[in-house]
Amino acid sequence: MARRRNSFFECRQFRIDQGDCAMKVTTDASLLGAWAPIEDSSRILDIGTGTGLLALFAAQRCSAAIDAVEVDPAAAGQARRNFGASPWADRLRLFEADVRDFEPDHGLYDAILCNPPFFTASTQNRCDRLARARHNDALPLADLLTAISRLLAGNGRAWLLLPPPEAATVSELCTTAGLYLRHALQVCSEPGTAPHRLILQLEHHPGGCCQSEICLYDRHPYHSEASAALFRPYYTRLKVGPPPDSADD
Repeated sequence: MARRRNSFFECRQFRIDQGDCAMKVTTDASLLGAWAPIEDSSRILDIGTGTGLLALFAAQRCSAAIDAVEVDPAAAGQARRNFGASPWADRLRLFEADVRDFEPDHGLYDAILCNPPFFTASTQNRCDRLARARHNDALPLADLLTAISRLLAGNGRAWLLLPPPEAATVSELCTTAGLYLRHALQVCSEPGTAPHRLILQLEHHPGGCCQSEICLYDRHPYHSEASAALFRPYYTRLKVGPPPDSADD
């Protein structure tokens, strides 16, 4: 996989310093960045960018202009530095702002990526910054969906990464915000396990909802062929294939 330490996450074409960010890079967030079909997009918004991971994945994949919004000052500074050190600094902009107050200066976005805070009922972490990053008290899902609807172009698409309970809440709330669930990717750790995350695709236009599934690993830490194909352009090392004790099955 990519070279990963507590203070940095190094990929093939860029490095993410994350020592100043409450929430570090995760495999699930990397999956969102690698999977969402944004190749034809011209303007992309990353809501709650944190380290800048999703914006940097998008910059490697396409030639779009990319804006990122982050409310936490330390994380915003970290993302700004990560953008500046990347090969795509001229296409990446960082705005330190609450997305509910954010006003784009060059029109709406045809693609929006978001790995939002999602814990709603658990005890908050004693670290205030980590609590804000993990819990949606500061940005309820209803407010997030309203912001996405306001910032998304008429034919645009938005993708959110959420645990199953919060994903179910989004499916109930999105029509109130003028959005419709069009695709749900179930993310499982290994074959036979229940989904621990969903990637939801939202659009302004109603229609059927497609469902699909991906397993990250054949058995941890051995990536499935499907996830390896997505991560290979980014990760410097990947363990792929059947685990050693199942090779002769």
